[in-house]
Amino acid sequence: MFPWDGREALSAKSAKERRRFDDAPSFKIRTGLTVRIPSRQNQFAAFTLAVDERSLGLDRFIEASQDMLEMVGLTYHAHVSAAGIGGAAQKGHQGSLLTQRERQCLAWISDGKTMQDIAELLAVSPRGVKFHLDNARRNLAALTLPHAVALAFRQGLLP
Repeated sequence: MFPWDGREALSAKSAKERRRFDDAPSFKIRTGLTVRIPSRQNQFAAFTLAVDERSLGLDRFIEASQDMLEMVGLTYHAHVSAAGIGGAAQKGHQGSLLTQRERQCLAWISDGKTMQDIAELLAVSPRGVKFHLDNARRNLAALTLPHAVALAFRQGLLP
């Protein structure tokens, strides 16, 4: 996750990237925050929040809400993937063996969260989290939960 403003245009690596920063002011975008979401095989998605001016309040919000903002990005990406939005880039997700909730739970596990943590984050019971993780493990034919996470990553089912 990284905050940005117009100064990045000076160090842009390509004309396309420089143009993106140059076009932003015409949409009254002065600064923003981008959550980089790793996908499969050296690809990534990005979730960006943009605002018209940077303030100390925005910086404090970003600092205090980093985990939540990263999860919003992951959840959004999982939703878009599950809905099949995004054309050819999402083909690997269509007909997936995992539900959106199963992917969310696996993503949180891969991030080091406990079942209790995930239950609180998703506003469900720990038993509900276990149910989704057990289903994901079974649907992936995984022997263990870490094996399920690895298989899901390899199959491009997790961001």
